[in-house]
Amino acid sequence: MFILMMFAAPIINPNATYIPLDWSWDALIPKFNVEYFTSLSILVFAVGGCEKISPYVNKVENPAKNFPKGMIALAIMVMVCAILGTVALGMMFSGAEITGEAQASFIANGAYEAFQRLGEYYHVGNLFVIFYGACNAVGQFSTLVLSIDAPLRMLLDDESARQYVPKQLLKKNQYGAYTNGIKLVVVLSGSIIAIQLLGKDASDIITWLTRLNSVCMPLRYLWVFFAYIMLRKQSAKFPRDYQFVKNNKVALFFGVWCFVITATFCILGMYDSQDPMRTVLNALSPFVFILLGMIMPMIRKRQDEKAVSSK
Repeated sequence: MFILMMFAAPIINPNATYIPLDWSWDALIPKFNVEYFTSLSILVFAVGGCEKISPYVNKVENPAKNFPKGMIALAIMVMVCAILGTVALGMMFSGAEITGEAQASFIANGAYEAFQRLGEYYHVGNLFVIFYGACNAVGQFSTLVLSIDAPLRMLLDDESARQYVPKQLLKKNQYGAYTNGIKLVVVLSGSIIAIQLLGKDASDIITWLTRLNSVCMPLRYLWVFFAYIMLRKQSAKFPRDYQFVKNNKVALFFGVWCFVITATFCILGMYDSQDPMRTVLNALSPFVFILLGMIMPMIRKRQDEKAVSSK
């Protein structure tokens, strides 16, 4: 809606102030500097979240054909919206307004500023900002619930996974939610946010959290790509009803390509040219989560051994 309304704005209100777009080749080619390469993890992060629909693959009609098509369509949709959204924002903001010190503020509040200007074009004041803020609040709350409760249920409801998780985390309430698991997520997330409070202001903290999230979240996919590569190498041992591509060599190429690109972008994204301390924290955070994942099975093993010995 934002893209359509922004493209329609010059027709509806031609007297408003718009930024003339420079379509020259020099303007379209980015500057290949440190800032550019360390921000590429955002591209992987932009497509992140599509894995949440994977449990529904068996409910798709002809999943062998249609599920890969749906995932490709999703990636194309994200790409097209990103390109058109960038063009729309380019009509509203000049480069000077969103670079340098103003960049942190734009990352934190850019969406609200964009809808505010859109409201000015349509002479409705802050109406669009209010609508967007309300919709964003509902969306964020639902995302919060989905991002905490759904992964816990998917992991801890799986009998093959439960045997590696400490028993305390398997405690449920009357609604079937894993209460101690949620508390653990709150503690981990709260610790990260507490560290981020070392930032300058709210905009700086949100920018830092966004960059950290764009590193930690895509890194998870490396395990998926690695597993995919290993499964395709043993394709004969693991029959399946649907597959991305039939040819194993082509499948391995895509698996390795996804693994290398994701790993490269995430490692580059850890670097913060403005603050060496943030670079260290960006690099350490994924390893802390990996260590936590390695410690949990060890704790469960000791619990099981104590239970057996007590009998």
